[in-house]
Amino acid sequence: MEKEKAEHVAEGVDRLITLDLRARGVIYRLYEAARRLTGIPLTLAAAQKIMEVVRSGDNVLITTGFRVLPQRVQETDGPLGAVSLAKAFQMAFSAKPILLVEEQSKDILTAILNSVGMSTTGAERSASVLSFPLELKDAVGEAKRFFDVYEPSLVLAIEKAGRNSKGEYHTMRGLNISPFHAKVEPLFEEAQKRSVLTIGIGDGGNEIGMGNIKDAVEAHVPYSRLCQCPCKGGIAADSNVDVLVASAISNWGAYGIEACLAFLTNKPECLHTSQQEESMLKAAVVAGAIDGVTNRAESSVDSAPLHLHLSLISMLKALVGK
Repeated sequence: MEKEKAEHVAEGVDRLITLDLRARGVIYRLYEAARRLTGIPLTLAAAQKIMEVVRSGDNVLITTGFRVLPQRVQETDGPLGAVSLAKAFQMAFSAKPILLVEEQSKDILTAILNSVGMSTTGAERSASVLSFPLELKDAVGEAKRFFDVYEPSLVLAIEKAGRNSKGEYHTMRGLNISPFHAKVEPLFEEAQKRSVLTIGIGDGGNEIGMGNIKDAVEAHVPYSRLCQCPCKGGIAADSNVDVLVASAISNWGAYGIEACLAFLTNKPECLHTSQQEESMLKAAVVAGAIDGVTNRAESSVDSAPLHLHLSLISMLKALVGK
């Protein structure tokens, strides 16, 4: 009965986080393709796998970072989800989150962590924020070093630019952003070599993990087969993960996993509050993040204003309440 209830809850969670607010006509197709791989709600599949492998005191790697054109500034989608999951993993498992982002975006991620009471310095440090190389040759060596030093039990990417079959990275509009994005694929390749759980969260097909459903991406996402840069390889990401969570806004995929963890662990605090959501978004904007769709420094994510994200948190809270 408890298993059946969990699936009912997660079904509601998945439906909430895939609401196509901008009516782009993409996320439902991507979700369906990802769901066929799991057979159960995506957020539940991710939460269950996490609970199987993450133990008290484990290091967990969370990577995010999508710097949008023309400013080359970090967008608000991704970092909030990364921080909310970091806090959830700490509450659920006493895990030690290590967040990886481009050097230029570290201050934004740190500000968001601080806004929900997570310190990155001193004796009270509850999370670490580190940068990762922009050059592939450096990233390969750094990935091996990370695994040797930190021995993570989980590697998770949220709204993290993923390379196409030609090794290039793109925006949803098919523009090349390769030079100023961290090359995190070696982390996932190293994780797979060492049988470490990998999870990807994305909303458009050009993020880490979308290789799981590349056929669906190429069938339904504009510029997926043919981008606007000289590589002509399309924006579809090539990388695979153990579990892919497709959501209408990537942050929402993280919130859905939080909600399932809150239900499965009987720890409601694993799902952050509406007040914390507001604090995170405002901190991100003050620190320099912008909305990736409007290109403005405003309290919105993918053009969805703050009040919609607050409503989502309220509905998730109601759904997982016991």
